[in-house]
Amino acid sequence: MFNARYPGIRFRILDLSANEGLDAVANGEVEFGINIIGATREDLVFTTLIEDPFVLACRRDHPLAQARRLKWDALAGHQLIGVAKSSGNRTVLDHALAQAGRPLDLNWFYEVNHLSTSLGLVEAGLGIAVVPRLATPQSEHPLIAVVELDDPLVTRTIGLVERRGGRLSPSAQRLRQMLLDEWRQGGQGT
Repeated sequence: MFNARYPGIRFRILDLSANEGLDAVANGEVEFGINIIGATREDLVFTTLIEDPFVLACRRDHPLAQARRLKWDALAGHQLIGVAKSSGNRTVLDHALAQAGRPLDLNWFYEVNHLSTSLGLVEAGLGIAVVPRLATPQSEHPLIAVVELDDPLVTRTIGLVERRGGRLSPSAQRLRQMLLDEWRQGGQGT
């Protein structure tokens, strides 16, 4: 959508971890970022775009795949694939479960650095994964089923991160506004 409206504007996308992304914005390496909310930093401003719930991703032939919604307790006893404890997503997940008073006995059997790797392990039948909904296939997948998780509902907050007092270039301002308009209208970002 952005390229159709502004065909002459090129931009660079850095695929970084949450912490690396915050540093890239703070250091001026990028004009703004899309990130999850985490530790507050005085030098950055966060504008919320969307709440993204954590869901269960499992193979369609897994016993939990038939449920539409599960409680976290249902995951006990299953081999879970999780992202590294240093990951922003894992921090959000662990904190939310602790705040809800749900120190569950989850079997984090595999630990990976990237959500896409966890989905690859799910496809291979090595376990089940708790991932943000936006990390799951957005259309019907032949092998992976997505199941809602609640009690508690755990979400991550995704938003725009900018340097406090920083000024965006006209191109970055256009992209930022388009992202805000799209996400606030209930879109998934175009």
